[in-house]
Amino acid sequence: METTFYNPQIFVIKDFLTPAECQSLIATSEVIGYEEAKVQTGLHTQTMLKGVRNNDRILFENPTMAEELYQRALPHLTCKIGDYSMIGFNEMFRFYRYEVGQRFKMHRDGSYERNENERSFFTFLIYLNDDFEGGATEFEDIVTVQPKTGDALVFYHPYRHEGKILESGKKYVLRTDIMFRKELE
Repeated sequence: METTFYNPQIFVIKDFLTPAECQSLIATSEVIGYEEAKVQTGLHTQTMLKGVRNNDRILFENPTMAEELYQRALPHLTCKIGDYSMIGFNEMFRFYRYEVGQRFKMHRDGSYERNENERSFFTFLIYLNDDFEGGATEFEDIVTVQPKTGDALVFYHPYRHEGKILESGKKYVLRTDIMFRKELE
């Protein structure tokens, strides 16, 4: 696996998953079934805002998969941020599915706070396919990342970004967060 850095806090891990692994995840997601995605509007509040986001998603918890993917990614990740040390992936995963005309307008990803000492700082997003047109991930005034099957896009939550309008096909993504724990004195 090769890593391409766009800056120290936005990078892609090439071929993080194999095409077969990606196809298996897509098939699993379709069996589970998608629902319309909401937008986080407060600490524990989500609202349907189709003018901002109109794709579909699935929320599911899988601690085993979180640990397996974390171990695979570990050599490519930053282990410390200030007083926080990296501890793993969030076990809460999200599948996203975009169909023609769907997008997620410019936004910042929110931090997941498990408790007062554990929180996420980075998004870990895996492109599960690339047989579509449009759907790039654009970071405001920084870079536009073209999805490639199996690549993992890693970025610091505060960066403004958007999932561009899908022009043809279907786009599938698997997302989680990189969790950190505050070091206690």
